[in-house]
Amino acid sequence: MSSRFEFVDTGTGYGHLQRVAGAGVFNRVQQAYRAYIDHGRACATCAVDATRCTTAEELWEAYRAANSA
Repeated sequence: MSSRFEFVDTGTGYGHLQRVAGAGVFNRVQQAYRAYIDHGRACATCAVDATRCTTAEELWEAYRAANSA
């Protein structure tokens, strides 16, 4: 995952560094998750049992792959 560290000023004390994803990685992950959620809202199989829907499984794996890249 492409990431960088940014300083976060907490207003008191020393503050800290926070890891943030690069914009391109964040967008890919967000789009993959949105595809998974949108599918689940419209799929009759997912409404009953998402573990039986092959499309949902493929979309979830795509999300996981985007999140770990």
